[in-house]
Amino acid sequence: MDYNSNVARKLTEPQQVERQDHQSQSKFRPVAISKFEYVITIFCAAIVCIMMVSLISAKIGVTNSQRHLQNVQTKISKVNNSNISQQQEISEITSQPNLQKVAKKYNLKDSNTNVRNVNK
Repeated sequence: MDYNSNVARKLTEPQQVERQDHQSQSKFRPVAISKFEYVITIFCAAIVCIMMVSLISAKIGVTNSQRHLQNVQTKISKVNNSNISQQQEISEITSQPNLQKVAKKYNLKDSNTNVRNVNK
């Protein structure tokens, strides 16, 4: 029994010492920042800020370009519609029944032998 009582005493003593060491280690001790770390932090923050500004600038540029492209496409559509409308009008005016109607109105006669049609 003497052996067991010695073992129990030894176990209780180190636990108390460990608790004291553990409590002393849990205290927070701030470490001073070196000049190198300070410079690197400032440098990284500056790079991040520059990248944010350039990203926003690029997004604004893309948005402006898309708006300009949309305006140009709208103008192209208007011109194409105008061209199609004018082509239809030309086709109606140069149709055979319309030419005969105009010739009759001005007392002209239609001579098909002297007419040459050129279409592109």
